[in-house]
Formats: sequence, C-alpha cells, structure tokens
Amino acid sequence: MSSTEQDNSEQKVVTTASSEEEKEQQKNSEKEKEFYENIKRVVFSIFSRCGVNLNDIVISKPKAFDAKVSYNLNWSFKCRCSDKAVSSVSDETKVLSQNALEEFTQANTKELENENSAKTRSFIEQLSKSDFDTLNSIAGQIVCFNRMSAIGKARCKSCHGTNSVQCDFCEGKGVVRCPSCHGKGGNCMICHGNKVVKCTHCNGTGHVQCKDCKGTGEQTVEREIIYDATCKKYINLSLVIPETKKEITMFSEDDKNTLISSANFDDANTGSEVPHGFVATFEGRAPCFSVQVSLKDKKDVFDFIVCGKDLKPICKPPVLDAVFSQEAQILSETLVTTPDDVEEKIKCVKALSSKAILAKTIRSIENYQMEIVKNAAVDNGVTVESILSLSRSKKKNSYKAITIRSKVNTQLLEAVAMELIDNAEGYVSDDFARVIAKNLISFVPMLMHLNPNTKVIWAAVTLMTWMLMGLFLYAFPSIPGVIVCFILSTLVCLFTSFALTKNWTYYSAVSMLKLTHKMKKVPSLNTEAIQSARLLIGAFIICLVTFICIHK
Repeated sequence: MSSTEQDNSEQKVVTTASSEEEKEQQKNSEKEKEFYENIKRVVFSIFSRCGVNLNDIVISKPKAFDAKVSYNLNWSFKCRCSDKAVSSVSDETKVLSQNALEEFTQANTKELENENSAKTRSFIEQLSKSDFDTLNSIAGQIVCFNRMSAIGKARCKSCHGTNSVQCDFCEGKGVVRCPSCHGKGGNCMICHGNKVVKCTHCNGTGHVQCKDCKGTGEQTVEREIIYDATCKKYINLSLVIPETKKEITMFSEDDKNTLISSANFDDANTGSEVPHGFVATFEGRAPCFSVQVSLKDKKDVFDFIVCGKDLKPICKPPVLDAVFSQEAQILSETLVTTPDDVEEKIKCVKALSSKAILAKTIRSIENYQMEIVKNAAVDNGVTVESILSLSRSKKKNSYKAITIRSKVNTQLLEAVAMELIDNAEGYVSDDFARVIAKNLISFVPMLMHLNPNTKVIWAAVTLMTWMLMGLFLYAFPSIPGVIVCFILSTLVCLFTSFALTKNWTYYSAVSMLKLTHKMKKVPSLNTEAIQSARLLIGAFIICLVTFICIHK
C-alpha cells in the first residue's frame, strides 16, 4: 500500500471517529433537553392549576445530587419455650420429671443464649455476609436459628397443678336451679322452697376433675426451647440542596418511600454485633435533581426536588402560599371589611374561580358539611336541620348546642384544609391551608345572595313604573306616547336589574365555581328574569290597553 493510500485510510478512520463522537454528543444533548422538559412538565403541572401564567415562571437548569439513605436492620435474639401435650410416649423415650425438665430448660436456655455458641456465630456470620435485598426480604419475620427439645412432666396449664377445674354446669357455684319448680320455690318437694338444688356433676363442690391431666396435676409435654431472631427497621435520610446548601432531615412518609425505592444500596454490610443481637447497616444513595423556581413579582426562590427515574417530587415547598397570597388577602378583606360590597364580592369570586385548586376546594365544602352534620345528628340524636340552624345562629344557645356547633365547625375546617392540601398536592403549608379553608367556609354562604331586598325593590319599581305610565298615557293618549312609555319601561327594567346586583358579571363569575348546594339554591338568572318579565309584561298590557282605547 502506498503512503498516499495509507494517509487517506487513516483520515477516513479519524473522520468516522469524529462523526461518531458528534452523534454521541448530539444524542446526549437531546437526552438532557428531554430530561429538562420532563422536569419543567412536573413543575408546570402544579402552576397551571393555580392560574399562573407559565411565561412568568423561570426554572433553572437541573442539578444532580444524591440523597443519603442509611438503612439499619436491628436483629434481636431471644429465647422462648413452647410446650406441646404428648398423648403417648414409647417405653424407650426418657421422660423427665418436673424438676428435671425445669433444670433442662434453664441450662439449655443459657446455652442457647451463649453468644459464642457455634450456631449463634454461624447465624451472625450469615447476617454479616448477606446483601441488602436478602436481609430486607426477611425483615419483619421471626427467624429461628437454634432449638432444643425434651419430653418431660410439666404442671398442667388447665388446672395449674390443682387437679381440678371449675364445674361448667353450675359455673363453680355448687348449686343449680331446681329442675322441678324451675327456680320458683314455694311448696316444691325437691328444693323445699330453696329454688336451687345441689349440682350432681360436681357433687356440690363447684369443681370437677381436670380432664387434661386426669387429676394428676401434671402433663407429659414436649418442651421446645427456641432461639430466634426478630428484626426492626430504622431508616435515616438526609439530603443537601446543591444551590442553597440547605440540609433536609425531616421527610413525610411518601417522601421516605420514594427515596428508599429509588436508592441504590451497596452490597457491603457495615454491621456490628450488639448484646444478643446484630445491627446490619447499609448505605444507599437516591439520585435526585434540584431546580430553582422563581415567579414574577415574587422575591422568594423555591427549590423543587425530584427523585428517581419517575421524577417524583419530594420535600415539596409551600410555593402556593405565595401564589395564593393575593387571593387570600382579597378573601379576607371581603369577609371582614366589605361583606356587603357587591363589587368586592365579584372581584373575590373572579379571583377564586380563576384558581382551579381553590374552586375545586370550594365545591367540596357542601359535601363535607352535609356528611359531618349527618354524623353529628346521629351521634347526638337531633335532626340535621337543627344543627344547621345552630351553626348559623348568632344567639346564645345551650351548652349542648354550642358543643355540637363547635365539633361540626372543627371537623369541617379540618376536612376542607386537608382537601385543599390534597388538591395542591402538598405544595401548601398546613397553617396557610387552615387559614384559607376557614375563610372559604365563611365566604360560601355569601355567594347565595347579594341583595336580600331584591324582591321588595323590584315590586316597588314595577308598581311605580306602571303608575307613572298610566298617568302619562292618561294625560297624553297617543301612539308616540305609547312607544315612549314602552321604551322607558324597558330602560327602567334594565337599569334596575344591573343596579341591584350587577347580575351578569356576578352570575357569570359564580358559574365558574360550579357550586351545588342542597340547603340553598345556587344563584341563577331565573329570579331576575321573572322580575324583569313581570315589569315588561305589565308595561306591554298598559300600552296595549291605551292603544285600543285610542282607536275606538
């Protein structure tokens, strides 16, 4: 091969290797991008249901780190005895006396508990060499690794060595009801008026011979001395967030399970012996990824941590405390300072309905209330209506009424707070959840009506409109007058409807919450439509009568 051909061949090899490296780098880059998008999807899933614009969220690049998992399996060794009654033994079998059997038990218990015995050392060596999966699979079970047995005489457990047991027929009384007079007494010839007779089964002693030991006070048993091991798990978890160097040592049960299931444990067992036991320690590491999330107009930066291949969130920050802070403030101000302000109510309803988590929580209030009230009614022997009236009453009630109301309110608050935490997938603190749940419970009844005097006002406006129309048409009976009156009555109808409740804005906002109440009707346009139709129909009749009178 010439030198030119050799150079071309080497150049092709270098080009091929470079191309493969570029493909590998491109492949890794695509994997990183896909991984980043998956983490963003996890973070965005919670904010999308909070009405937060995803463009207002900034997510840093994920940083990989490992959470430390220390998994301790504490094995404790213990001796126990088990007696099994033996009905018959062969002549060749040596049967120990009670004293000899007790001496055998004491001597061999000490022998089994000897930590230097061959079987104990073998079991400890087996534990020290076993891997994590093997030991974890048998944890929680009772493992027997040494035992001894002998046959001998033991005190009867039924009669405790007394040779007799209580008579079941007379229950140890020694007498039974007279079978002749059935316990009535009188002139009975059998019991002579005593109503009872001596028990024939125990001859009036109240005790009969023990059937298990046949009156000897002892039994032949096979005594087995068992030396076994039981295991308890102790798990220590810790992680340090790379960006902030914040160490986390407190975890929920869900977080613990996620970390343990994702952890990779070393096969090396760093165990140690303890008196009558062994502690097997395994060190593991759970792969985690941390991203910092910042929101527009929010100073706080939140650390989101996902764990394992499934990217399950752990150690969830109370990010929704900040996201819902504005809604919580609007809700609180509506309840405290402006409970009768229609515009403030509409503003509050719009704020709540734009947050899917809060809207879903509001819809759950009625169901929880009805369930809790029904249970309280059953427990206290009162009606559901009476409890509901107590819960709304501001007057002084009896102690029982106050107690029932307090329990119902407490249970309702806890139920709604837990519902909010569940809907928020744990991204909200317990204290904030209780505060906003309490305000939501107080706000829901206010949604049922805005102006309690609506019907009275509508009646007054309708009568006044009809009266003025009649006077005007009586003074100016003409076709233009009829048209003007009908147009004015329509304008009065529209103005009254919007001025009273601003119904279209309010009802459209409330409809977003999709409330369903059993004890009260959900606000609707039906009432307003009926009142408006009544005014317009009356105006039309007045105009029609005037028109007919003009053409006569």
